[in-house]
Amino acid sequence: MGTTKLTRKEILTDDPVQEALLRLVGFFKANGNKIGIAVAVAVLLAAGIYGGLYYLDKRDAEGQKQLSRGMSFFHAEVTPDAKDDPFGNGPNPQFRSDKAKFEAAAKEFSSLASGPSYSKLTIVGRYYLGLTQLQLGKNKEAIQNLESVANNSRDRTVGFLAKKVLATQYFNSGNYKGAQGILDGMLKDPQCDLPKEDLSLELAWVLDAQGKRDQAIQILKDANSQGPEFGTFKQKVAEELERLQKSSKSGSKPKSASP
Repeated sequence: MGTTKLTRKEILTDDPVQEALLRLVGFFKANGNKIGIAVAVAVLLAAGIYGGLYYLDKRDAEGQKQLSRGMSFFHAEVTPDAKDDPFGNGPNPQFRSDKAKFEAAAKEFSSLASGPSYSKLTIVGRYYLGLTQLQLGKNKEAIQNLESVANNSRDRTVGFLAKKVLATQYFNSGNYKGAQGILDGMLKDPQCDLPKEDLSLELAWVLDAQGKRDQAIQILKDANSQGPEFGTFKQKVAEELERLQKSSKSGSKPKSASP
């Protein structure tokens, strides 16, 4: 699934995570109650891994370059006209298939992920390696890498993003309790810096998929009564709350995740 590629100016916003989430309204409208991996990908992209990776030590310049290369492969264009050299048609990489571009990206991220565990660059590389492995259908390896990132306290924001992806996997595989535990934990964690309205929406979808519509409605009511009065996600919370309340009155069954 696609994500928006941002300019460096857009990456260096005062509130990059919120900026990214505002760009995802269309995604939510198009995908109903599905939690998309693209959300976590786009959030990390927009955050620019904290402002275009500037927080990494200068001695990691080569690693930053490799990470940038891996990310460019991850989001590369797929075209039958692509050359054997990804840059054969210009400065923007191209591949003949999704598999080819994700395999190329995985090679870059794997090298970074094997670095020292204390390095933030290693953590980010492992996060992207997990995302890439999911695209390649290597779910077991992906989950192992994402769990490693989620349990690493060196970079809490990337850790929370990894948890969002894990919640996605659990949700789409039918492990609703697993997804619920992750999302509920993030909502209760005072150190979680991801927007609460976003997490509340996802938790409501998970609860609704389990037939716990009353709990889902209460989660959205709580989210609607907190935070700023206006905002894109506040609007989405209100819309979803209205939808669930109408569904509850009509007695319609909750939508489950797609396989």
